[in-house]
Amino acid sequence: MWLVVFSLFCIPLLWNVSTARGEVGIVVYESKGVDSRRTNSGHIALIATNLCVEGIDEVRSCNAGEEPGVVVTRYLNLAYGYDRSVFVAPISAHFTATSDPGLIPALTTDDTLEAMQIAYWRQYLRPYLPPLSQERYEELLHRFDPGRTVRGILSLETMLGALEPHKGNPTAAIALVDPVTRELIPNGNWREAIGAAHVRSSMLITAPARLEQETRLIAFIAAVNKRPFQAITDNCSDFVERGLLTVFGDSGLHFRPRIAMVADAWVTNPLAVVTDFLAFAKREDMPITVVLAPMIAGTRRPTAPIHSLTRGALVPNPSQGKLLFGIKLAINTVNPLLGVAAYTVDKLSRFADLEQLAHERGGGELSRISYEIRSKANASGKDLEAWHREQVRVFGTTSCWKAKQDAFRALAAAAHEAELLSAAERALLLRRDRPFLLPRWYARAAEQKRKGAFAMGTYDRPLPPVGPVPKLSPTADGSEPKDAATSAVAFGTGRPEIRKMADLPDRESRVTAFRVMLSVINYDLSSEPARRRTSEEFDQDWTLFLNVAQKDGLRVPVNGVAREGVADCSCREFDEGRANRDALAHSLGFSHGLVRESRELVFGRTR
Repeated sequence: MWLVVFSLFCIPLLWNVSTARGEVGIVVYESKGVDSRRTNSGHIALIATNLCVEGIDEVRSCNAGEEPGVVVTRYLNLAYGYDRSVFVAPISAHFTATSDPGLIPALTTDDTLEAMQIAYWRQYLRPYLPPLSQERYEELLHRFDPGRTVRGILSLETMLGALEPHKGNPTAAIALVDPVTRELIPNGNWREAIGAAHVRSSMLITAPARLEQETRLIAFIAAVNKRPFQAITDNCSDFVERGLLTVFGDSGLHFRPRIAMVADAWVTNPLAVVTDFLAFAKREDMPITVVLAPMIAGTRRPTAPIHSLTRGALVPNPSQGKLLFGIKLAINTVNPLLGVAAYTVDKLSRFADLEQLAHERGGGELSRISYEIRSKANASGKDLEAWHREQVRVFGTTSCWKAKQDAFRALAAAAHEAELLSAAERALLLRRDRPFLLPRWYARAAEQKRKGAFAMGTYDRPLPPVGPVPKLSPTADGSEPKDAATSAVAFGTGRPEIRKMADLPDRESRVTAFRVMLSVINYDLSSEPARRRTSEEFDQDWTLFLNVAQKDGLRVPVNGVAREGVADCSCREFDEGRANRDALAHSLGFSHGLVRESRELVFGRTR
């Protein structure tokens, strides 16, 4: 029996609580940052719903009363001074960087995530990733590391560091500084596996597995720890492929040989693994569950879909940025066969369309109905109607989302009149496919003026500490260190804290709560349908937003369009025959995609 965990305003994560059978599958992550500009290759990890964490790099059977579910990732350079490549985290910590749903932030920044990761390290990881001594840090700092040098060049870190030497933490490449103890925490890719939803969107695809199948992963993961990570021949995709074969190999699962991966330049890529896993489930008539885990609202720009390596590297794509688009366009002008061949091979490979998969099965109920329709030899029109209605409920109709945008625009205008919003803030609202602009504006204001950000001290509002706080020790210069709570920023404020802020008598707290929720709602309403949360998740935050607005003196109707949720509105339109297609289906159409790419060509992905 499946349970929905963390549906509380944030990301839906599913796991099976049965001791007889669990689910094993994959988490496939969209590409982000420089990776999205170069190849759109993304990342992939294993997920098992009936196993538990053993240390940080192994799994075991769960004890009675223990919360099950792990995500197993494999990275190069997990931490400086650490020689293993496998990292295991509980599902909740992997996606949100906390096991407490109340601490999942409404908005997030680099500082928010770093504070939560440091708190998580302090509570759970310190015995396995001990702090670096000053001597060891100096040794690592001055040792030539070709991998770090190449990564710095590819990510432009070296150039940006030279242009802006005053920015950032000088130790960040190798270590983080614990603001409480001033210890040097080994930096590395373990941070990619703690708080993944802060930095990119992902999708969970799982299939039923018998207990004996799932427990095979215990020995498999222990053995992989002894193998070095190889980006070309033994990367994260190879690891997941072998893990799935360990579980489902006796059930008929097989993957295409590496020689057939022409579209990926003979390198195993996440999309190829997903494609063969889905083909196996279809061939064996195995039910799968697909769950969307959208990126938490914040200052980062939306992540990008993954493609084959050759398509991402050679085919001009405006979503990868104007510079890369121009370079690829120039290369393809000189040699037109390059991009055409890459695109043709990509299409002939028949890779899975993840956005279409999300539309067909993006949720427990959608997955079930889709499986039943496909498995029934005589599926009726009522089955299809129930499936389409569920799609409409999950993703909302275009007209219902537009009604929410209109209501939001009216509330923003009223807030501006009431001097809750400045003209600059209001101008950043509802900028299509640029939901990060308003949070980024607040974050930059905070950098320039540490107090007064959010106009009411938001950036300095403490984040509740996670885990035990060690005794404070003097810093190197003899001054007293800051308390752990004040080292985090207010972007990390969770929904329970926002409710409390809205009930406080002082205007500063109420306005802060309003602006946080304004940014959260704007994030969804400004995002493309494939990047926003589901209707029901949005509706919970919309209700909170209206309640906070009322506490700030804004007039909100008791009922009517403003109060009706997107899910209810969409189902009503479907039942009345006014809408038969949801917003995600509309966005996947050719015309919508052409408009989106044209807009990206003119304005770029970011500003």
